[in-house]
Amino acid sequence: MDYTKMGKGILKFLGGEENIEGVTHCATRLRLVLKDEKRVKKKELEAMDEVKGVFSNGGQFQIIIGQGAVNKVYEAMVEGTSIIESNLSESKKLAMKKVNPLQRFARTLSNIFVPIIPAIVASGLLMGLLGMGRTFGWINGNSSAFMLLDMFSNAAFVFLPILIAFSAAKEFRTNPFLAAALGGILIHPALQNAWTLGQGVQNKISVLGMDVSMVGYQGTVLPILIAVWVMGYIERGLRKIVPNVLDIILTPFLTLMTTGFVSLLVIGPLGRLLGDGISMGLETLYSGVGAISGIIFGGLYSTIVITGIHHSFHAIEAGLLSNPQIGKNFLLPIWSMANVAQGGAAIAVYFKARSKKIKSIAAPASLSCLLGITEAAIFGVNLRLIRPFVAAAIGGALGGGYVVFTKVSMTAVGVTGIPGTAIVEQGSMINYLVGLLIAFGGAFIMTLLLGFKEEKEEDNREMKENTNIDLGELNSSEILLAPMKGKIVSLEEVPDNTFSGKLLGEGIAIEPEDGTVVSPVDGTIVKIFEARHAVSIMSESGIEILIHFGIDTVKMQGEGFKTFVKNGDKIKAGDKLIEADLNLVKERSKSTITPVVITNTDNYKLVKGLKAGPVDFKEKIIVIA
Repeated sequence: MDYTKMGKGILKFLGGEENIEGVTHCATRLRLVLKDEKRVKKKELEAMDEVKGVFSNGGQFQIIIGQGAVNKVYEAMVEGTSIIESNLSESKKLAMKKVNPLQRFARTLSNIFVPIIPAIVASGLLMGLLGMGRTFGWINGNSSAFMLLDMFSNAAFVFLPILIAFSAAKEFRTNPFLAAALGGILIHPALQNAWTLGQGVQNKISVLGMDVSMVGYQGTVLPILIAVWVMGYIERGLRKIVPNVLDIILTPFLTLMTTGFVSLLVIGPLGRLLGDGISMGLETLYSGVGAISGIIFGGLYSTIVITGIHHSFHAIEAGLLSNPQIGKNFLLPIWSMANVAQGGAAIAVYFKARSKKIKSIAAPASLSCLLGITEAAIFGVNLRLIRPFVAAAIGGALGGGYVVFTKVSMTAVGVTGIPGTAIVEQGSMINYLVGLLIAFGGAFIMTLLLGFKEEKEEDNREMKENTNIDLGELNSSEILLAPMKGKIVSLEEVPDNTFSGKLLGEGIAIEPEDGTVVSPVDGTIVKIFEARHAVSIMSESGIEILIHFGIDTVKMQGEGFKTFVKNGDKIKAGDKLIEADLNLVKERSKSTITPVVITNTDNYKLVKGLKAGPVDFKEKIIVIA
């Protein structure tokens, strides 16, 4: 590969160096922040043999090159130019400047609420199970066990302001422990319980001549969000004027006292009023317009996903659940219908398409939609072919209309598709499943009726296959050993289209049992990536291997990862390469599934997995010939 020619060719099709604000790369992709994406010649980029895909997301224009080659293309592209080279963190900040204020606001809310979703899901699931158990007589609603479990189920909602405060502190650049203390102030036991507010304010006190209502904000969302945002400004302002010698004493004290007082006097009442206004407005729309609201929201949701604004919905849904007059999430079932509809359209593409490449992406993407993950189907299949995306919107509208008509609701946030059955409100299960069938089937049928125009097949990118090859008769072959202990799964199960679509090559994936990664071959370390989450290896015979620990782990920026080798090191099979904090990866990333990919697959007649299921270190997993 002529990397210089390729780098300069990409630069030309991007509109030249003057169109690039910043560029970096991860294990497989160039990530660029462009001044004007309209100047990009996307078709010409996609036509380049070495380019495996291009897309724009979250203010970044990304070009999939493949491991090993991407860093060389990156170096060739920026050599001799004035292009600003940035790391992934800087690139993300640049990208955020490119999105509009609404998208930036939505992303901020997403960053706050995504980390606390597990707590809300756990509480919502337990709440649903308790309701079912009491209805069917499995547990006595007056028993001590029920009261104890009921306390477990509502704890996340009662103490929601503390969870939100701690998470929001990072986004609003303030001390997370001061923020948590502020959340504690807003739900202090001395304050009137928020759920009894309908009976009127029972106690007020006078502070500096101003009346402060002794009302708590248990289960509320907006008051603590606004309060922590204000706290960030107060803390940063105080640090500018408080002498350094007194900073550790005065700044925390004045920050907490000032924000606490302002929160109880102004922010809390206004935040509650605004939050209740949004929740009750949606409830009125839901009850008044009925199925029409489900049709509209279900049909438009996937389009909203493309803009990124959907990230803000977690806050609205949490507000619905925590409002004592509503106490249920009637929006999430609609989003679930839209997500599953994308899967129905994708599987129809699988059956109707002739392209092996499209088929290889469509089938696993459809399965991912049933599990609530739609990116691969939307960006890799349906939106790419346009008409399937329209068909999915129709399916989402049909399913959304049905679940609203039948009053389906959920007890938590963040879980859709088949896993969403765990948090469906008791009595709604049958209608939820019927809605999924309507959405999936409607999108499937509409895709077949509308059809689509396929892109030209690019045979030189397909996996070279020869089903008649007898492994025993191969003159030359190499065996890869397992680099980690866990369970082998197919690449199609990886929740990332770059890997599941085999855009980087053939291979397998492993769901790890621990965080240790060892070398699968004797060879040389080509690249330990900046975030320490991936390693590129060249075997002694020239096989290029990428081991990528987890999905979206590049966003962890090296946290939780330790490397034991450096670029250029000679290694033997079994040498330790990476140690990862598996629990931290589970918490911070999309998945721990680790792809092991042969990135120069096209150089070989056969790349074949030798094993499925449980695997231990150094077991034979892949043959290359």
